Amino acid sequence: MKTCPTCNRTYTDASLNFCLEDGTPLASSQAPGLDPNATIRYTDPRDTKPPVPVAPPVSQPPVAPTYQMPPPVSSHGSAFGRQQSAMPAAGRPAKKSNALWWILGGALVLGVIVVGGAVMMFALFSMGSNSNTNANRANVNSRVPVNRNANLNTNSNANLPASLTDDFSQDKWGTGTYAFGDIWYADGQYHMRSKDKTYLVMYAPSDYRTSNATVRVTARSVDGTPAQNGFGLIVHGQRSKANELEDYALLIYTGAEAKYEIIKHKGGEQSAIVPWTKSTVIRGGTNTNQLEVRARGTELTFYINGQYVDRITDTENFRGGVAGLYTSDTAEVAFDDLEIKR
Repeated sequence: MKTCPTCNRTYTDASLNFCLEDGTPLASSQAPGLDPNATIRYTDPRDTKPPVPVAPPVSQPPVAPTYQMPPPVSSHGSAFGRQQSAMPAAGRPAKKSNALWWILGGALVLGVIVVGGAVMMFALFSMGSNSNTNANRANVNSRVPVNRNANLNTNSNANLPASLTDDFSQDKWGTGTYAFGDIWYADGQYHMRSKDKTYLVMYAPSDYRTSNATVRVTARSVDGTPAQNGFGLIVHGQRSKANELEDYALLIYTGAEAKYEIIKHKGGEQSAIVPWTKSTVIRGGTNTNQLEVRARGTELTFYINGQYVDRITDTENFRGGVAGLYTSDTAEVAFDDLEIKR
């Protein structure tokens, strides 16, 4: 038996040399009357390891809902026979202000005053005029719109060259991959290929105006495949305030039964002014066709390969626009030798 001199604990295990409680070297002893086979209770050893710190739970910040806007519509084409849907408006509608009613009321009062003054001035002027003067004034007024349009057309063309040619040897027109097809330069020509069941339009630079001008261009199917809904030449092309196409176009179909069509773009819609009409002057396959439009005032006259085919009137007054090119479906079309003469 061994005893700890410090805490007087006794141990029967002869192999122990140090006290399990305080580590003091044990001394050998034999207590009188002690049963060596008696069970001795040891106190539980103390846990000397420091407690493991537990990190507090991390609260996740709330995730704000996101909204992805649809991709913008390409500015160089529009879906064939289908108007593009408008992008959704974001946010709540603005609350109407009471000030709006004051503004409208003030504008109404001002309008009444202006109209009343104008009526009074007109009555005084009429009293001092005879019937012959009134008749002459009516005749003059009837001619004003015609003269004004003629002057505007003259002024709009005053700074433009008498002739302009583009053999497409230089990159002046738009190129790239758009939502409705591809446009690129190759071999000194301007190539366009639309996607299936769509059409693709490209307008010329701003100095390619077609008012009171003769416009010509050559066009061909590269592999002989006809564009199902035609390809051709655009005149008077421009963008409306709503960013919609506005123009006239002469289109040809070069398949087994060759034909032409004259169309108009306005308000996001394509409409046929002259529906598809068969023509023997159109060349099929990979042959080149020359398309020509002669614009004189409001009259547009159309020629294919030097032969007259049709005539229309510009009822929309698109005369401030430029030349453009058009193709449809998946046929690759090459354009060359654009010419504008005044």
